[in-house]
Amino acid sequence: MDMDAAVSTLTALSVFASTVEQAAFRSVHGYRVIGRKDGKWVRWERWVELQFLLSLSGARCLEVPVPAASPRILMAGWHGRPVFREGQTAGTWRCIVAFDSVAAVAPSSPPPPVLSPAVNPQLERLPNLYKDLQKVFQFPKVEKVPQRCGAKEQPIHSDEAGSSGSDSDGDPQSDKELVPPVQKQPRANRKHIDSITLDEIAQYFHLPIREASKTLKIGVSILKRKCRNYGIPRWPHRKIKSLDSLISDLEFVLEDDEEDKQQELQQLEEQQQAAAIKALTKRKMLLESEKETLQQKPASDLMTETKQFREDVFKRRYRAKSSVMEMEAAGHTAEASLGPDD
Repeated sequence: MDMDAAVSTLTALSVFASTVEQAAFRSVHGYRVIGRKDGKWVRWERWVELQFLLSLSGARCLEVPVPAASPRILMAGWHGRPVFREGQTAGTWRCIVAFDSVAAVAPSSPPPPVLSPAVNPQLERLPNLYKDLQKVFQFPKVEKVPQRCGAKEQPIHSDEAGSSGSDSDGDPQSDKELVPPVQKQPRANRKHIDSITLDEIAQYFHLPIREASKTLKIGVSILKRKCRNYGIPRWPHRKIKSLDSLISDLEFVLEDDEEDKQQELQQLEEQQQAAAIKALTKRKMLLESEKETLQQKPASDLMTETKQFREDVFKRRYRAKSSVMEMEAAGHTAEASLGPDD
């Protein structure tokens, strides 16, 4: 059974912080893999759980093996597709970053300081974690970032050290360098602001408005004002993201491998199969067309049909999530009813 080179695409990333050990973190990575197996194209999902020691001071920054005796976040024998959300706990681990393109789970932006290379440049020493965080948050690559990181890193470390204050007192420049990156960011000159066109702004509609303003090197309020001048009352990031999620869901169904299609559609007649696939394909084309129109006319609203379809998708996800939660609650109730051993 030969396996040719496969292509992996990140679909999910969750980072957990230990509630017991301050510098311990774990990450769960989900990938959609496409490759050739025995001469046929197949697709499958691959999940990886990693553990790190990471601190803002940079004293500890390395990947470590997940202890064999330690309970894993990805439980042995789990089935289905795990979905994590920020604030969720798994044993002694609490989720601080959650991203899932299939389940439409978006992470909070910006990420926690310990996971931001702008604050913690040592993060780049963890390539497995850093590369996937880069894909999710699209960290800007600015030459001045390392200098700003150094300015912010030392005061944060002194706060963690408690009342001794020895680190900050030893460097008289630390207090001076802490403030400018936050409070004295260079103001965009009028010429630069006036030169930004609608086409330039439209390139960043897929980003949250704060990230877009950083990329354009202007403030959020200035970007909002320019959008209003161009007839855009609200930043269209959420609407575009919603369309991307719906398109991704349809692609997940349309691109399923042949074996899965046969198992799911074998009970249907050939005409029903063709009609279902044709309807999904047509829906995907309509969503892609509407997304393109929205990027050209960001002030326009989603079509009524799209809103209805989105509502149906949300309802299906809610029902699926509710059934999982009911099963988990039933399991906890059963365990509680057993009580402690006599």
